[in-house]
This record gives sequence, structure tokens and C-alpha cells, in this order.
Amino acid sequence: MTAAHEQRETLHVDRIYPAHDDRTESAEFRINKHRLVRKMDLGCWICGIKEKREVHHWTEWSWWNKVDPEADLSLLHVIDAYGFTADDPTMPMTSPDDIRNLVVLCEKHHRHPYFGVHMVDFPTWIAQKVVKPGEEVTRDPGGRTAEAAAKKAA
Repeated sequence: MTAAHEQRETLHVDRIYPAHDDRTESAEFRINKHRLVRKMDLGCWICGIKEKREVHHWTEWSWWNKVDPEADLSLLHVIDAYGFTADDPTMPMTSPDDIRNLVVLCEKHHRHPYFGVHMVDFPTWIAQKVVKPGEEVTRDPGGRTAEAAAKKAA
């Protein structure tokens, strides 16, 4: 059996963004964000907290013009965070702001450099959702877990 150990890695990502319109908050996004955060009062999809909630696009807004909408819909059948894709399984995807492409995250699990979806590899990020209480899968360079880092930031 391999003993528990820490493995420090450096992740370099070369993202290729196509030309796209300047980012604005569409009416569709505002309506869906309001539905998810205010009406449904959903917490962070990873940890459940309701402080500093943000709404993340599963398929990034800036890449939408590169995306095959049918392939995206197929992916969303797998990731279907709130059941919206199952509710309307054949409705075509026409916008990145479609509610099926959105997920509520806390600021930490959205944009934090050591815990956020934009900065951490997917296996590590998703493991934060399913790790047993008291266990950890990642920490910041100061040795703080996501929970401890959040307390420090508060």
C-alpha cells in the first residue's frame, strides 16, 4: 500500500481564445443567475455555502463560437448539475447563457488560485465535491485547506 503523501505539481495551460464580442451580461444570463441564486437559493455546487456566490459557465462564454452545440448538450447530460438537461433533453443549445450550461459556485471554488475551477485541474477540482468530511485533496502553498483558506479570507 502506498502511504499518504503530498505531490506538488505545476500546471501550465495555453488557452486559445477565438475572437469574440466583448463580454457583457446578457438578459438571459441575468434571468438564469437570478433563478439559480435568488429563486432557487442554490449554494455552491462544490461545498454548499451561500456566501459570495457566482455563476460559472460549464462551457466558457468566450469559447462558445468554437463549440459544437450538440456535443455541448451531450456533455451537459453527464454534468447535469440541477436536472435542467434531463427536463428538456433535446432542446438545442443556442447560447452559453442557457441555464443548462450554468452552475453556482462560491468565489473560492470559482476563481481561487488553488481551489477554483478556472485554476485547478478538473480531477482535483471535482474531488473537492466528494471528499469525505475531514479529508482534503488539495491545499494552498501555505498548507491551508480550502476551508482554512476561506476562513483566513473572511
